[in-house]
Amino acid sequence: MESKTGFIVGTRPELIKISPIVKELNSVVIFTGQHYDKNMSEDFIKLLQCEDIIYIEKNKHIGENHLKNISKKISEIISKRNIEKFVVQGDTNSTLAGSIAVKSEKKTLYFIESGMRSSEISQIEEYNRLIVSHLADINLCNHESNKNNLINEGINPKKIFVSGSTVYASISNMKIPKENTGTKTPYILLTLHRPENVDNLKELDLLLQSIDQLNKHVIFPIHPRTRKKLKGSMEKYKNITFSEPVDYSNFLKLIQNSIFIISDSGGVQEEAAILRKPLLIPRAYTERPEMLNIFNLLTPNINTLKEESNKLLSGNSDISESVKSSELLYGENEVVKNIKNLLEKSTFINN
Repeated sequence: MESKTGFIVGTRPELIKISPIVKELNSVVIFTGQHYDKNMSEDFIKLLQCEDIIYIEKNKHIGENHLKNISKKISEIISKRNIEKFVVQGDTNSTLAGSIAVKSEKKTLYFIESGMRSSEISQIEEYNRLIVSHLADINLCNHESNKNNLINEGINPKKIFVSGSTVYASISNMKIPKENTGTKTPYILLTLHRPENVDNLKELDLLLQSIDQLNKHVIFPIHPRTRKKLKGSMEKYKNITFSEPVDYSNFLKLIQNSIFIISDSGGVQEEAAILRKPLLIPRAYTERPEMLNIFNLLTPNINTLKEESNKLLSGNSDISESVKSSELLYGENEVVKNIKNLLEKSTFINN
């Protein structure tokens, strides 16, 4: 009988990125419910084609204090299943909780998207990445630079493979039409959710005011975390249309039909590049530095964000042409086959 592979995930980006691999294997998915909002989870679980989905605590948020409890519950599930290999992905608390559980049960841990580093250790995501990559038996990296990061940290090169990213396959599976199917009014697409952008209401307001002052229609599918901060003040921004989170297909259409994107999401960096749309990142650093000045730009302050936005709106940004013509950095549909082969202990092309 074909051996099973377990996947441990808890967020929308993780569901998206594992979906092309899950359907290629005899898979069981353990879902932690870290994205507890219906539109942040249930619509994306539909992407999965697998034997079984095990819900740990549906509609619960995994904060740091909840991490130990979730890890224990994952361990209990693993102990009752005849599964020897488990996959985690990304940099969330679900990734860390799952990894700890897998290792405590003495199973084999595969880590997809390993080796990304922002060098900002104060961020939860950064120390999650660091810990999980050192716990993993096999690290699968998007890019050669990720592999180098791991080697520099003392991880055995035999545990590291440059597999590329599954995002291209995830987008291909959605079969998004090439023609513009969105609004006829040109717009900027905006997403914000990281603590450095949304936790301080005053700073968030200044950021949104600066985007509002671009005097261009902005569509903002608002993350529950951000909506909670803004409460009833969203009507003050005249050019920003706030919407509920959308499913993956419709989100990709929003990217495809936009002028450009402003987002602090790591996954959107890849999606925007694949769909050939410029992206401005309202952060001081990124875990994907190899993409900078090719597919996206860091805009660490409001002045830089406004300046680069106006360049894109006026057609004077160098990145507009670079996005259209540059070779993708993380592979295409071959990535899924490479990861599948490795998980099945078959031939793998290590770059």
